Amino acid sequence: MDQVPTPLSPRVRHGRHPELRDVAAQLHRDFDPITGAEAVDRVLDEVAARFADARVRTFLPLLVHRYARSELRSATLEASKAATDGANLGGVAARAASAG
Repeated sequence: MDQVPTPLSPRVRHGRHPELRDVAAQLHRDFDPITGAEAVDRVLDEVAARFADARVRTFLPLLVHRYARSELRSATLEASKAATDGANLGGVAARAASAG
């Protein structure tokens, strides 16, 4: 007989859920150096919690992976854009001070 997967609790810890272990490992491998493990864990838990009441669980790992990767990429792009904008503003201020 097929084994029925355990349901996700509202406060799922993705690493403890068998359906999401591979997803968690891949996202940690890709994003830990950029965002840190805590951010990856937080995003995974938030995304997995959205599907806590899902009746059809066949594509759950795929959906969690897709949405979590998208959120982590967005956060990474926003952080790098903010850092770039801050560096540009600092350069403009320095040029204005040296010109004045």
